[in-house]
Amino acid sequence: MNIHTSNSVSAIAIKLQSTLNTVNQDVDKLPEALFEDLHKAGIQPTGPMMFIYDGVTDDPEAKFDLRIALPVSVEDAERYKGSNLTFRLAPFHFVEQVLHGDLAGLGTKAYEPLFGQIQQAGLTMTGFCREVYQNFVDMQNDDNETRVQVGVKPA
Repeated sequence: MNIHTSNSVSAIAIKLQSTLNTVNQDVDKLPEALFEDLHKAGIQPTGPMMFIYDGVTDDPEAKFDLRIALPVSVEDAERYKGSNLTFRLAPFHFVEQVLHGDLAGLGTKAYEPLFGQIQQAGLTMTGFCREVYQNFVDMQNDDNETRVQVGVKPA
């Protein structure tokens, strides 16, 4: 199992609190709203959308912070005057599982195998996860490519 280190990245995000049981309903149309906000501000994302989970556990009722984020240039982050959050995501250590296809398989085909591999390797999770929607067509499309990145403490 390879431990990777992310680059730091500037982003603009919508921030909310959610639970594993309600995340799909809580997110609803927020990704589209974020794209629209950046478009109105004349800002082009520099990469794919990310869902950044902080404080997530395996308890489906526990609240965690979620940022729906689009990476942008440092200059665009500095000039942005909209209502959403601007931040710089610091580098973090993670292990990764790539899901191709239907996003309904995120749990069983990406997270569960990855959690098993993390446990088997004796790594400690940090409670920080990121989903990078490398190629998103729609929720059920076979051409989707989603990178699930689970934060771990370096060995």
